[in-house]
Amino acid sequence: MNDQPSPSLYGKEPEASTPPQAPSLMDQIVGVFTSPVDLFKRLNPTPSWGWAMGLLITASLILAVVWALKVDLDEMLRPMLERNPQIQASQIEMIIEMQKKFILPIGALGALFGTPSVLALVGLFYWLVGKGMAEAEAPNYPQALAAAVVPALVKLPHMILILVICLARPIGGLTPDKLAPTSLGYFLHPDSLKWQALLYGIDLFVLAEAFLSYLALRYLTRLKVAGALLCVLGPLLLGVGMRVLGAK
Repeated sequence: MNDQPSPSLYGKEPEASTPPQAPSLMDQIVGVFTSPVDLFKRLNPTPSWGWAMGLLITASLILAVVWALKVDLDEMLRPMLERNPQIQASQIEMIIEMQKKFILPIGALGALFGTPSVLALVGLFYWLVGKGMAEAEAPNYPQALAAAVVPALVKLPHMILILVICLARPIGGLTPDKLAPTSLGYFLHPDSLKWQALLYGIDLFVLAEAFLSYLALRYLTRLKVAGALLCVLGPLLLGVGMRVLGAK
């Protein structure tokens, strides 16, 4: 008996192609440290970002809660309040006590809603720039969002390091960005508060994320060099600028 399938009346039917599989969360975590270009090329046809965003939100939430429970608000806020000529000395205690009640819920809400909102806005910026500065076909929004979210996974070791420091010793009035020895501000302490803010903004993991974002924009969203540089430098300079202007 002939077990071979009979040929189709219209010739040999093409084999069904297997759609590309999206990189898993573990693939993305490993890929940003070991082979980011290959990872971003794989994400181009399958822009997966949901699990990565969920992990970043969870890590941000844990860090925000632990820091809020450990920080000395009096030590953090009193110098700033005393330098503000618009705040009277009698108001300082009231402000500090009020902040003690709200720092935990505000930090938790910031992690739960601020983190995804910022990433979504960055993805929107990438998508809009990609409409005019793509090498060929403009990227869709899921691709742009994946380019915003996945490179941020490189900050996970930084967040874990800060969490360990918070749990291991008293942190006084230091904010999370001032706890880990990964920025110039940790080692240099100029008198100017704005210079301090600038130096704390020059952080190893911030630069690593910027570099990975450039690669994602080139290989995931397929932007031109000028478009990728605009997308990386725009948010980076805006973040540092706001940090410096807010230093008081």
